[in-house]
Amino acid sequence: MKTIIIGGGRGCRALIELVEGSFLTELTLEIRCVVDPRADAEGMVYARERGIRTSANMADALALPGIELIIELTGSDVVLEEIYRLHPPGVKLIDHTFAHVFWDLVNARNDRERRLREMTELERKIVRERHFLQSVLDNIPELLVVLDPDGHVVKVNQSFSSSTRVSAEDALGKNCLQLLDRTLFAENARELPAMLESVTATGRGISMIWQTPPPVETYWEVSCTPIIGTEGALDAILTSWHQITEQVMLRRKIETREQRLSSFIDSAQDWISMKDLEGRYIIVNPVCAAAFGRKPADFVGKKVDDLLPPGLARMTMQHDQEVIRSNRPRTYNEVVPIDGRDHHFQAVRFPLTNYQGKTTGVCTIMRDVTTEHELNSQLAQATKLAAVGQLAAGVAHEINNPLTGILAYAEDLRDELAADSELQDDIKVIIRETLRCRDIVRNLLDFARQEKPKLKNINPNEIMDRALTLVEKLPQFRNITIWKRRAEHIPQVRCDIHQIQQVILNLMLNAADAMQGKGMIIISTEFDRRHDKCLIAVRDSGPGIPENMIDKIFEPFFSTKGTSGLGLAVSWGIVERHGGVIEIDIPEGGGTVFQIVLPAATGAAEK
Repeated sequence: MKTIIIGGGRGCRALIELVEGSFLTELTLEIRCVVDPRADAEGMVYARERGIRTSANMADALALPGIELIIELTGSDVVLEEIYRLHPPGVKLIDHTFAHVFWDLVNARNDRERRLREMTELERKIVRERHFLQSVLDNIPELLVVLDPDGHVVKVNQSFSSSTRVSAEDALGKNCLQLLDRTLFAENARELPAMLESVTATGRGISMIWQTPPPVETYWEVSCTPIIGTEGALDAILTSWHQITEQVMLRRKIETREQRLSSFIDSAQDWISMKDLEGRYIIVNPVCAAAFGRKPADFVGKKVDDLLPPGLARMTMQHDQEVIRSNRPRTYNEVVPIDGRDHHFQAVRFPLTNYQGKTTGVCTIMRDVTTEHELNSQLAQATKLAAVGQLAAGVAHEINNPLTGILAYAEDLRDELAADSELQDDIKVIIRETLRCRDIVRNLLDFARQEKPKLKNINPNEIMDRALTLVEKLPQFRNITIWKRRAEHIPQVRCDIHQIQQVILNLMLNAADAMQGKGMIIISTEFDRRHDKCLIAVRDSGPGIPENMIDKIFEPFFSTKGTSGLGLAVSWGIVERHGGVIEIDIPEGGGTVFQIVLPAATGAAEK
């Protein structure tokens, strides 16, 4: 339909665009001319660009041959009256009062184009998001499969395809059993349906560990996670396989090392303990705990002052703090009372550190060196005794002959002098002092001789009884009360009864001297079943021995009473040759306890 547009404004341009587009499918317009007195009007310019004729004279435009339709867009009644005046017969007219129809068409077109652009952009966004999501899935190292609520594959990632050699196209639409068939998870696949049913029923995720069969042993953490839609319904299920073989193997190595460490600590005969910086026990091995009558679990989480005697606790805390402050290993010689007996330990303490090198606590390894300590003491004593013995033997033989001559001449002089002679007292002093020297020489010879004991099995109670038979007749014990305590079931000892009897006699004579002939002596026998030792103890009620002298009393010629100082040295040598020791204790109630410790002959008490 050949058309003239009167009015070349914005509406004119919109109408031309509408006509040239595909929007007006039922109305075909052929615009022959656009009329407007303003040559630079928007519609006029656009018309010329589109090759459409323009004119400033409406009469000339209306005179064009074959015009079928006039569209007036000026909105001016004056212009409309002019059109009616010049209107050719048979030509249809759409004035500005009906032109809103075209505006509606323009708006409809614009709206459609806007929505089309939005839909196009939305489709592009969806494509980009799908591509992004797929890229994300493909770059995740875990094996991922998205299943619909019925358990059929919707999507798999590249890691799954690479690991199982099942492409995304082949996986699409398969159920879990079909998907995993002929893959490394084929034997575990039967567990997956139950996991999916659990997710569907509960709406919560579920995980479990799968182990692939040899020869290539691998471990996987398999998880099924629900994907909930906007309406709260289950849209899909995300199934993932995360390989944890390295973690499992590492954990296995750690557990193996922990087991080895635990076995080492539990089997060690040395005391081993670990404490944190606050002094709380972390680890205590059984042998250490048993020494205090406890179990290792009794120590964990507690401090030393909660468990150990006050003195030992203070020493332990002091040494631990020294190690922490210096951050270096330290070695200590420590004495620990166990079952009433002091044990000597060589303790090595060193700081515990974490992976950053920061000190987190203290480890202590203590070795019981009581036996070595006693052996060293005995060796030192034996060395002294041997040296003194050799010296004493030589000196005694050299002095003995002159003494015999002095004594003989002194006795002859005494017999030749008158009984009332003034020299008699002097001669008596010479004889007395000579006899005293002879006794000292005899003791030196006894000490130097160190005769090999004649061993036989005998009950310690019998040795004690025989010694008491001799003591009771001596005048030193006239005002001393003697108590005797016999162990009912005690094994025999293998010894020389005369030599051990001499030791008991020496100990009791020393006790009588210490009490100045008045007081009480308790002599007793006992069996130390734990160490398989027999004990013969002599306890007096005297003033005791100063601590600074205890280490010297067994040395030859050491005495606080003006004697030769060989009695205890001889006694030590006798007991040592019997494989035993002499121990000293200073009770809190006063007095002194000398204890002869001899190995049992049978290793069990008599029945």
